Amino acid sequence: MLQFAEGQVTKLRREFKLVVDMNEAVALCTRLSASLGGYLSPPTRITSVYFDKPGYPLAMRSLRTPNDCLKVRTKEYSPDVGAGGVERVVLEVKRERNGVTQKRRVWVPRAQLGQALQGGVRLLPLIAGGGLIPVLAVTYRRHVYQCSQAWRVTVDRDIGFHRVSSELALSERTLSAERLGEPLALDGRVVVEVKHLGEELPEWLAALNPGREPAYSKFAEGMARVHDFVADGILGG
Repeated sequence: MLQFAEGQVTKLRREFKLVVDMNEAVALCTRLSASLGGYLSPPTRITSVYFDKPGYPLAMRSLRTPNDCLKVRTKEYSPDVGAGGVERVVLEVKRERNGVTQKRRVWVPRAQLGQALQGGVRLLPLIAGGGLIPVLAVTYRRHVYQCSQAWRVTVDRDIGFHRVSSELALSERTLSAERLGEPLALDGRVVVEVKHLGEELPEWLAALNPGREPAYSKFAEGMARVHDFVADGILGG
């Protein structure tokens, strides 16, 4: 019933991130669209919930060592192509180290999410043993541009940060932005992620790399904005 979203392999890739204003984003999307023959990527609404353990070790690590961190989260997509009418969620463990991302994902029926987080997903041994609690919800609108199997670009805007309860995060119902309510904080910037498998990028795209990864983390940014003790105790320290 549970399976990897990308088959039974662990995804390895390199990525870099940019934070740009709306004018820069429009120019970049225009060029990406042109490289796809004028194709305009339809938007997808994404709701992501980040999980941590008591004491917030994952959040602290993401803030202190963004080049060497681990994130546990769920993602829900609207529209969810391929859902077949089943309310489901992607459970994801993301390991970031020196610009290389290792990601494991499983699709979980919403009704089984609590069990999966308590160690029911043997395919994700890093979360075995339970003890995880939801600490942050993030909503955003994403456009995806993929010109080949070797690389793709995602453009995220309308980023909102929310508090989230266990009742909402582990509910059998899809967690939408409407169910979360108004965000506690908004980020008016646009986040661009260039993801590739080590192959050479087009020259104009490679030139965007700021040479430092990651430039932005929704988890770290959201925790700093939503949880005051994190911002006071860690950010900038």
